[in-house]
Amino acid sequence: MEYEKLVSSKYIEEFVIGEELHHGCVQITPYRNKEYIKKFKKSFLYGLNSEYQSNLGYNDPEDKSKKEKFNIGYPGLVSQGYIFNVGFGLSVHDISYNAIANLSYKNLTYGEPVYEGDILFGKSKVIGIEVKKDGASNGSVQVKTTITNQNNEMVLEYVRQVLLRTSPGTKINAKSELETQPDTIDINTVKLPKVFVNLNNQSLGKHGKKFEDLKVGELYKGTFEKSISLVDFSWLQISTLNDASVHHTPSSNFIGYGGAIKSTVEGSISEHIPHAYFIGMNSGSHDAPTYPGDIVQNMFASEDADDEKISGSFKIIEKLDHESREDFGIIKIELIGEKTITEASMKAYEKSGFKGVGNIKDGKIRVLTMEMLLAIPKGVAFQ
Repeated sequence: MEYEKLVSSKYIEEFVIGEELHHGCVQITPYRNKEYIKKFKKSFLYGLNSEYQSNLGYNDPEDKSKKEKFNIGYPGLVSQGYIFNVGFGLSVHDISYNAIANLSYKNLTYGEPVYEGDILFGKSKVIGIEVKKDGASNGSVQVKTTITNQNNEMVLEYVRQVLLRTSPGTKINAKSELETQPDTIDINTVKLPKVFVNLNNQSLGKHGKKFEDLKVGELYKGTFEKSISLVDFSWLQISTLNDASVHHTPSSNFIGYGGAIKSTVEGSISEHIPHAYFIGMNSGSHDAPTYPGDIVQNMFASEDADDEKISGSFKIIEKLDHESREDFGIIKIELIGEKTITEASMKAYEKSGFKGVGNIKDGKIRVLTMEMLLAIPKGVAFQ
């Protein structure tokens, strides 16, 4: 079945380097933010508790009007994971509706905090195009996406590279005009937490750690697993306006939205570091497709876990003190997700023509790799 091309969706040959695409907008309601936190088990304390939000120094300047509009006690701080998914979803229809896959992310940084009730707007600039060979039926586009709030303040910015198909029957010639990206974010230019103060030791829970407790080279394992259902995939896509055809088309085996995989595995970080504040991401990639119904276990899977699962881990690569702040330090981590291959998985890969089956090792294949930067409160920030 051929799906009708929508007006603003593009094929690879229609993109032009330098063009700017202006996306839609979406308002972040309290329900969507809190439901996201619950669905993907993100212990985002600042979005659920006004005391923790205050201890981070964040009070919404539009607090009064939002309280009246939404009939809520306070406009909660929005999870950075949800901000990413909204920012990504806003750009899908104009950039990756006809995508085959998202290849990579680079230099993702968060700006001003987002509060429930804020309205987010998106725009993207085409900064590169790559076609591997002459006569190709696909190629990749490189875009820089910027998300702003209703006050035109930047809240999220990142570069991504997307593999797109050509229009039916069209072949294109090889070209490579990609913009070189730095390997790491400049931490001196990113938006840092305002303050970590008067945090409660009890909020660390059983496994929670402060900056001083974390060790370079150490691998942290999770304690729970979660099956991502088609319902949860669909909820996240609908609430963030993500209408990419690859996630809705029967012939694609309903490939799971990568943002849901990222959110679930990323959520495991807060199990061990509940006060983690995401600063940005140096790089990230979806290394293999995942399908609804796969079980996702944050950190590493337990030995007696079910057959079909996605396991995740994060490893501390580097610890950095900030020269002007004593209340927190910065850690660089590698976040990895792996999927256990079952008979059903292999059939799905064969049907879709996935060429990465050679990367299966010990019955697993990597599905997610990300290098991230987080601000972690030090002991002096706790009561």
